[in-house]
Amino acid sequence: MRKLKSVLLVDDDETTNFLNRFFVKQLDNSLEVHAVNNGKEAIDFLETVSQEEDMPCLLILDTNMPIMNGWEFLDCYGQKFDEDFKQKVVVVMLTALDTDETTAMAMANPNVTDTAQKPLSDLKFRVLINKYFS
Repeated sequence: MRKLKSVLLVDDDETTNFLNRFFVKQLDNSLEVHAVNNGKEAIDFLETVSQEEDMPCLLILDTNMPIMNGWEFLDCYGQKFDEDFKQKVVVVMLTALDTDETTAMAMANPNVTDTAQKPLSDLKFRVLINKYFS
């Protein structure tokens, strides 16, 4: 299992980003936490990552955002980044609606590792981190 070093929060809701950053920092204050407001900003951020240590290990992705939503991000992410890059990132798709259809749609995407329902909490973050990182 790999070590979690950095998290990228992708959500247009500033309050959600603030709370998610708070919860992650509560679990490990040494983690780098970056936040962007939409999928386009996330793609731009990932394209500027020049060194592996700066690359987010965990990407928390909202489904509904302006400019580029989560689904559009996944399409672009799948095309722009190679398999080696994508193997290093755990993508968790967030949804406000916890429906079987949304979960199935997300998990059918090869770039999605897991799903979670909003709002996240420190407990939900702890479960995700323990599941995918050492």
